[in-house]
Amino acid sequence: MEAILMVLVWWGLGLTISIRLGAVVTPYILLMIRKNIVEKAKARGEAIDKLYFEDLELPGWVVGTVERLFFTMLVAFNISGTATAMIAWVTIKMLTDWHRILKPDAGLALRSLAFSALLGNMISLFFALIGGLICRRGI
Repeated sequence: MEAILMVLVWWGLGLTISIRLGAVVTPYILLMIRKNIVEKAKARGEAIDKLYFEDLELPGWVVGTVERLFFTMLVAFNISGTATAMIAWVTIKMLTDWHRILKPDAGLALRSLAFSALLGNMISLFFALIGGLICRRGI
């Protein structure tokens, strides 16, 4: 019984770090990065594409929660190829939005905002990795 309780504690801690803490820290860091980019762009007199900040039909928190939960499980169960799957996921997510920075009129701010999305994704997956490793301790 005590062993089961410890497994539940490790899994609870791992999932809390991955899902809850990741959901708070990732957007906060991303907001700070993007605020800095916007301030510098305004100082240069560069226009910011408002479309970049509009919400999608599928909210970002849903995508982030699902990706962190999915990758936390892969890490926790030590599934072969998890690192490759994470890289593939980041690549797919970035490719869906990369067309914006390939436009000839894409300025420094737009390219920086695209890169901030990459950083946000990496931070989110970092929480999935840490949470999964903590959950694995309970296995």
